[in-house]
Amino acid sequence: MDSRRYRLVPGLVGILAVLASVAEAAEKPASPEWRTCAGEVKSSPSDLVIKSCTGVIQSGRESKARLAVAYYYRATAYRVEGRTERAIQDYDQSIELDPKYVAAYNDRGTLYMQKAQPNRAIQNFDQAIKLDPKLASSFNNRANAYVLKGELQRAIQDYDEAIRLDPKYAFVYNNRGHAHWTLGEADRAIQDYDQAIKLEPRYVLAYNNRGSAYSSKGDLERAIQDYDRAIRLAPSDAAAYNNRGLIFARRGELDRAIQDYDQAIRLDPDLALAYNNRGNAYSSKGQADLAVQDYDQAIRLDPNYAFAYNNRGNTYRSLGDVRRAIRDFDQAIKIAPGYALAYNNRGNTYTSLGELDRAIQDYDQAIRLSPTLAMAYSNRGNAYSNKGELERAIQDYDQAIRLNPKDVMSYDNRGLAHTRKGDLDRAILDFDQAIVLRPGDASAWNARCFARALAGYLDTALKDCDEALRLRPNDSNALDSRGFVNLKLGQVDRSIEDYDAALRVEPKKAHSLYGRGLAKRRKADIAGSDADIAAANAISPRIAEQYRGYSIPP
Repeated sequence: MDSRRYRLVPGLVGILAVLASVAEAAEKPASPEWRTCAGEVKSSPSDLVIKSCTGVIQSGRESKARLAVAYYYRATAYRVEGRTERAIQDYDQSIELDPKYVAAYNDRGTLYMQKAQPNRAIQNFDQAIKLDPKLASSFNNRANAYVLKGELQRAIQDYDEAIRLDPKYAFVYNNRGHAHWTLGEADRAIQDYDQAIKLEPRYVLAYNNRGSAYSSKGDLERAIQDYDRAIRLAPSDAAAYNNRGLIFARRGELDRAIQDYDQAIRLDPDLALAYNNRGNAYSSKGQADLAVQDYDQAIRLDPNYAFAYNNRGNTYRSLGDVRRAIRDFDQAIKIAPGYALAYNNRGNTYTSLGELDRAIQDYDQAIRLSPTLAMAYSNRGNAYSNKGELERAIQDYDQAIRLNPKDVMSYDNRGLAHTRKGDLDRAILDFDQAIVLRPGDASAWNARCFARALAGYLDTALKDCDEALRLRPNDSNALDSRGFVNLKLGQVDRSIEDYDAALRVEPKKAHSLYGRGLAKRRKADIAGSDADIAAANAISPRIAEQYRGYSIPP
């Protein structure tokens, strides 16, 4: 899931940083055209600034130093209009005329950052720092470029220097906080956001980012408080609504989450991640059609949105449309080849198709990309279990549990693998742990019931089956297990009643048909017994072999 939107705040040197060049420009009386170009005429629109600066540049009356300033001002106006390439051309010209123009290097670097060219940006910031080693904004900006490259420790060194040069530079504390957060250092990140807010009490982005840091620590209440504060300060900040929606979703308050995503979308209809997150909320509510609509919109807004393709793929899989699911996972992987979760999810889809070798290849790749992704080990274990390779399955469940000791499903599935191997005491221990972690897990109670029945612990097995059915009435698996326990106890009539109930829920359940057939035989109902056993064999040709493994002959 795509979660938070972070923004690094660049430090633009801006017009106030060109004092040396302006000093020379001030030697001559400033014409109205010059004053408009330089921004001295308040509220001048950018197109008028560009026109005035162009007039100054084309006048043929200016020195190289004054021309450098005019190009710089025009570049600034171009960047206001979003005309990045024209702005860079003017910064180039300004630097050619004045190779010591610090502000032009710095601001040209920020444009290369916008173009996602961090190496070229760093070259510019290097030059700005060489010319003026005390310019905190250039250290901040170079740090931002290192963050873009993933070189977070180098980024933090530059943020440190920017703060040393300007201890009241709130933006830098925010940016350094982001670097610490990315490194998983949530507490250090929060300290930086605290300082940014102390310096700028109305700093909306710092509240937003601190909220995200609290969220990563599981402190959801404090996260919501920060998002609330951000919203009070900036009611039109779509990111704060989106982020608060994520917290409500984590708390299971899906309707409140959707309300926040709705508001984020009203404020910013092009905010793709809000559509993606609302899609996740609808998916969690079981409203798959609405989820798909939101993922569609997220992808229309951002065709390279790998998370949205992955999430839509999961929704298609839940709808049984596995081929469309695989196409979405393929696209997510094409966009983001390092996206481990997409490989894991495509593996799940291949597993549902019975294409277990292809599934295992995907789980292998997910694990190569993310060796601590517990679910990939657990899912690969399921695939090996389905192939009958129980030892390899157990090895994967072992690793999943080492990585996540609270992984209930891995305890359940490892217990089932031990059951199939006949290692019943180990199986029971696994089901014990699953029940401790999740006492309301009817599947674990049922699995322990069956394992205890096989091990001969019939009285405790019966209690487990009763608890499974209390938690999930009319569950065909628990009814089948209790029918089996009663069969072993010699309670034939009760056994048949349980198997009847299981078959009303699942008429083609081979295990229940065969068990009922054995119970009927004990009542001398040979015709009924033969009919049930024949039906079971037609559905599952190896069912008799399975029952012989229980030491219950036909």
